Amino acid sequence: MIMDGARKRCGFTLVELLVVIAIIGVLVGLLLPAVQAARESGRVNSCANNIRQMALGLIVTAERKSPARFPARGVWGVETGSQPYAPIHHTWITAILPALEEQPLYDSINLQAPAWGQSHVGKSISTLRCASDSSFRDPARSQGLALTNYAGCEGYDWFAGRYISAPPIGAVNMDGTGIFDEQAINAVASQGRPFARPLSSVTDGLSQTLLLGEVTSVGFFGSPGKNGSGVPATEGRAYARAAFIEVNMSPSANNGCLNNTPWTRADGAAVGTSIYPIPAAGTTGPPGIGPPVFMAYGAVNGQQWGINSLHIGFVNVAMCDGSVRRLYETIAFTPWHRLCYIQDGQVIDTW
Repeated sequence: MIMDGARKRCGFTLVELLVVIAIIGVLVGLLLPAVQAARESGRVNSCANNIRQMALGLIVTAERKSPARFPARGVWGVETGSQPYAPIHHTWITAILPALEEQPLYDSINLQAPAWGQSHVGKSISTLRCASDSSFRDPARSQGLALTNYAGCEGYDWFAGRYISAPPIGAVNMDGTGIFDEQAINAVASQGRPFARPLSSVTDGLSQTLLLGEVTSVGFFGSPGKNGSGVPATEGRAYARAAFIEVNMSPSANNGCLNNTPWTRADGAAVGTSIYPIPAAGTTGPPGIGPPVFMAYGAVNGQQWGINSLHIGFVNVAMCDGSVRRLYETIAFTPWHRLCYIQDGQVIDTW
């Protein structure tokens, strides 16, 4: 006969269950950051692969031309004798679509007609987006335009008056232009068109000159000229880069860029430096959208005109030789914008 006190106990007491639950909670709390870090590491690697693929696509496209040269930042039309070029507004990204295994999409584009209104401008391509950036994935939320997280380097600034005033000792040929360039081809600035510099003009070395950099779909707002000074914007007040729509530069007499009439924004509005303006401070609205290029003046994680990333403290960049590196926001401003120059005579060894 088995006495009551000697009966075999089944199950757990409430205290034991609470202890087990607490232990599981602690373990989850310890493991979650590691899991999140592993996921972000995967997203960083995916982003680096995207920008490498785009850089190699640019190189392949460049080597098909004689002399070898990257595409211009935008295609503005077809030359028709003395008449100005039509405002076509196709981008350098459009030019490399075949190299990105997007030949059918490229073939569907009428390069002799304005990009605005064609179906490809709202076509999202996974290679153009960083996995760490989840905003504006649906073109319907970005004014019908597909976005890109990778922008081309156009140099220090489009306005020569803002070039640095005191170059380091030994600097020569202070050319602040990046590899994505534009200029007037005759005395009438309004009849000019963009062009691309040949690779041979990158005298600082292809491995020492910046080609592409990351940009977020919301942008950073902070201080131009000061790396790491900005904070990510929000979807309510954002600045993004359109993948397939270019826009002309605003008028300027001292940098040879495209100027006044007949050039207009891609949507036919007045000339300007953006396709859509950024919502004013204190307001919200659809994202302001500009072309898929950046300038060093905007700083690293400092301001919307520069390069910026949601990877903590750094951005992925591609050099003109196709190599991919991490550029940290702690880089000093002078070496940063010298990386964007193509022939300033200064080779940046460590950054």
